[in-house]
Amino acid sequence: MKHILTILIFLLTTTLFAQQKTTQQLETIDQFLTDEYPKNEPGAVVLISKGDKILFQKAYGLASLAPKRKLKTDMVFRIASMTKQFTSAAVLQLVEQGKVSLIDTIQQYVPYYPVKQYPITIHHLLSQTSGIPDYFDVDEDEYHLLAKEYTPKDMIAYFKDEPLLFEPGSKWAYSNSNYSLLNAVIEKASGMKKRIYMEQFIFGPLEMTSSAIGDPGNVKKRRLVTGYAEDVPGVFKEGPAMSKSVGGVRSTVYDLFLWHRALHDKTVISEYVVSQLTTEKQINSGEGTGYGYGFFLKELQGSPTIQHGGNLFGFTTNGLYLPEEDLFVCVLSNTKFDRTPEIADYIGSVMMDTPILIKKKSEIKRDVYKEYIGVYHLNDDPKKRFGIELFDTMLVMVPLDARENAGVLRPISDDYFDCKEAKATVTFTRNEAEEIIGYTVEQDGTYHFVKVE
Repeated sequence: MKHILTILIFLLTTTLFAQQKTTQQLETIDQFLTDEYPKNEPGAVVLISKGDKILFQKAYGLASLAPKRKLKTDMVFRIASMTKQFTSAAVLQLVEQGKVSLIDTIQQYVPYYPVKQYPITIHHLLSQTSGIPDYFDVDEDEYHLLAKEYTPKDMIAYFKDEPLLFEPGSKWAYSNSNYSLLNAVIEKASGMKKRIYMEQFIFGPLEMTSSAIGDPGNVKKRRLVTGYAEDVPGVFKEGPAMSKSVGGVRSTVYDLFLWHRALHDKTVISEYVVSQLTTEKQINSGEGTGYGYGFFLKELQGSPTIQHGGNLFGFTTNGLYLPEEDLFVCVLSNTKFDRTPEIADYIGSVMMDTPILIKKKSEIKRDVYKEYIGVYHLNDDPKKRFGIELFDTMLVMVPLDARENAGVLRPISDDYFDCKEAKATVTFTRNEAEEIIGYTVEQDGTYHFVKVE
């Protein structure tokens, strides 16, 4: 009896210690987020779960500035490129049903996409190895185009005649065009609009009642969040109106938690689908891509991660899952180029009790980055032009012919940056007067850029 009592006391003490530790971690995270998202600015909603238990769910900042509305945890955001995991799951469900094969060429479903010099398969699209260039670059004076409704055929028309960047399967390159083609595949193979398919086979069965392509029909307007950009410090400009065919999925942190648990439990979403989504794919050489189907596969403090973010005209999102810890972090922000991937990583590291270093927003001095800002072109090809721009506290590398393919430059050391979106590093070069004159990119090769503006 005494032995049993000793064990019970030990277990109780261990449990209380673990609970206290979790409370301290969440307090650290809450304080960081409170500093990150001031009360009178656009903000974010954050959810943290371990297993099937939600540990933390809180909103910071404003859902809209005029009229002024506070963000609440049940509010609906555009999740941007996090939509790709849902698109991938829908395609894989159709593969399970025998309506699609991963080795089918895309012309079997999209006959109006012209045959190229190499065959392009469904697998190439899902895995971002097709070589199809990114599409639909929209400048500020063309934002009215985003409010139009587009069929998949309309969207594909923007890039269908562009030459391939490389032989499909030989390299990895992130391109939104791949998923526009997959939208057309879903509609052709299922015989229904993608919006309806997603409701019937994913959102409905998972009781994701606040999720839809475009505006969820049962969600009141007051729950819809307005997106903003802070191109000038302290000045927030409302993002453009977007149609449901442009904006992708809208959702909440809680619905994304339900989706995450469905992937973990493999009930409504099958084991086959989950395995394909979360298994790293390879290029023809056998080298891993760091990407599954609609998910990036990385590491955080030595632990594997399954994650994807998004950025779209006033919204920045990130969902991070640590399978060994069964820990899920979701950050939905209504500011363009917010640092949600960095924040999600920070939260995950704190919950693992191995916190990474992250500066508070108030500690980041925008003036440090000003000298990098400008227009650069590839040394051997002046037509390939990139802008180095500043959004809020983030330095961003922007392809001027495909602005939606921008990547955030994260500092590693003086003049040396990492760009996770492009899986590249960037080193700026200076002249004898210490002025920035160009940069070098390491990404499956070395590329030199010259500053021209």
